[in-house]
Amino acid sequence: MSIKLKKHIKVAALLACTAISISSCNKTDKPNDPAPIDDKDPKYAISYSTKNGSFMLPISDLMKGTISPIGTGTDVSSIFTWEENRIQKGKYFYHLDPNASKFGKYVLENGIVQIIKAIPLNTLSNLYLGWHSWLDEETLAFGPRSSNEYTIVNVKDMTIKASGKIDTGKDVPKDHQLNLYTFLPQGNKILIGYSLYNKLNKVTYDTTYTATLDYPTFNNFKITGKDLRSNPIGPLRNGYFHKFKENGYTYLLTYPMPVLGGNKPNMPTGFFRIKDGETKLDPEYFFNVSKLRNGDNQLGVEYLGNGKALLISANDATTNVKEFDDWWYAVMWEYLIVDINTQTIVKKLDFPLVSNSRSAIVDNGKVYIAVNDPKADAIYIWQYDPIKDQLTRGAKIVGGDNDTPMLFKLK
Repeated sequence: MSIKLKKHIKVAALLACTAISISSCNKTDKPNDPAPIDDKDPKYAISYSTKNGSFMLPISDLMKGTISPIGTGTDVSSIFTWEENRIQKGKYFYHLDPNASKFGKYVLENGIVQIIKAIPLNTLSNLYLGWHSWLDEETLAFGPRSSNEYTIVNVKDMTIKASGKIDTGKDVPKDHQLNLYTFLPQGNKILIGYSLYNKLNKVTYDTTYTATLDYPTFNNFKITGKDLRSNPIGPLRNGYFHKFKENGYTYLLTYPMPVLGGNKPNMPTGFFRIKDGETKLDPEYFFNVSKLRNGDNQLGVEYLGNGKALLISANDATTNVKEFDDWWYAVMWEYLIVDINTQTIVKKLDFPLVSNSRSAIVDNGKVYIAVNDPKADAIYIWQYDPIKDQLTRGAKIVGGDNDTPMLFKLK
């Protein structure tokens, strides 16, 4: 896979800090002295591509030293062949290989990525994932982009529990298809969020639908709601942050952005929410983020806790995007911290506009982000401390191409 193509299947996350209100932001960008990386019991991992392949490395400290794939790490080019098909939970990684039609479970231990088990998977007509959802600690659901198909796998023993198409009966019109974006367990039901695609005129409607299915039979499809405030309710590409739970609600981010989302440029990016046990969206709640950013669309990066989420925002994409590749390469992205309770933008983080990237983890209340600033001498990991309102530059990442590395928290 070419570097250019790989960039087209990644999307972004960086970090930064500057007050939108009257608070100020302290920034520390002194380079750290090189330090050895201890990978015996790593807390983190980093995955990135180089001219010699893609590598995954264990990292014990994100704030010190220089990170390089030379002499360490695992070449995962033939393991994680399609980055958006990779799913992580702790030290375990799962991957659906579209070339070999197999689903594998891997672990990062003793400094290397090791296979646990791989099983054939030919139950889906399209092996490029659009979404995944953990139904419990051992049960993983996933499905293709723009499809009504799903597969359920028990990842403990690596067996397929269920697979098929959602049977909508007569509730979906003839010559239309349900395109699934959200798959949410709600007690003995599965709540799904979807759009309708007209296969004759090749148009996806603006309406966001919710429906329920019985679990674990996946029978008894029932439409529970329709909403025109934004669409689609979740991303088209697997691995993009779009949901989190807090205080009895699940918050769901919409992805109307062209190319990287639902190609609904006239609709806003925003958060819906649904109460635990309910079967439809809260009609009184919609956090319209785009309205606060002059109509710009956003992508999700990470949940920060206490009602806060980190997003990246395409600054004036109408002006900055002149061709298709600009959605990845144009230096137009900025980082926002939003509050879903007050429905406000808390901060615009103090970085210059950067390239599209999505790479952040949260640990002990602090956020760590791999920042791809084209004007910097390298990609760096930055830490943002919300208590001190401070950014600090950490480890330097060398040996990679222009893609932004992905960070993982292993424990």
